[in-house]
Amino acid sequence: MPIKQVSVFLDNRPGALSEVLKHIDKFRMKIFALSIADAGEFGLVRMITENPEKATKDLEDSDFILAKSKKNSEVIAILISENGKVSEIAKMLGDENLNIEYAYSSAVLIDGKLAVILRVNDLNKAEKILRTNNIPILSLDEIKKSFG
Repeated sequence: MPIKQVSVFLDNRPGALSEVLKHIDKFRMKIFALSIADAGEFGLVRMITENPEKATKDLEDSDFILAKSKKNSEVIAILISENGKVSEIAKMLGDENLNIEYAYSSAVLIDGKLAVILRVNDLNKAEKILRTNNIPILSLDEIKKSFG
């Protein structure tokens, strides 16, 4: 059950991130996870919002440049227990010839477990492997419920 993330290109300058987040706030949308990557003159902000389709439309209508490829828009959210190790998950996926293209943490905490966002080169295969190994995978609805 992939989750759609919102990815926005920004100029790498003071205040650019604030402008995007101000728009998200304006529409009273929660952000559950956020990642910022520096790429020289620009940056890429990835976020999991409570309504990715609406966030995408609102940001596009406000002239922000969004990454639109399906490859970059779908991720999975997994729960990591306190004693769970990301290294074990990375090995589990790597042993099955899956590449974690990027990962970032979130503000989601469920039953003492932290949600981590993963972009894997084959999401369906990754989900199957993770489920087989009893790694909880979250839907967007489950993430929303954790915020009340």
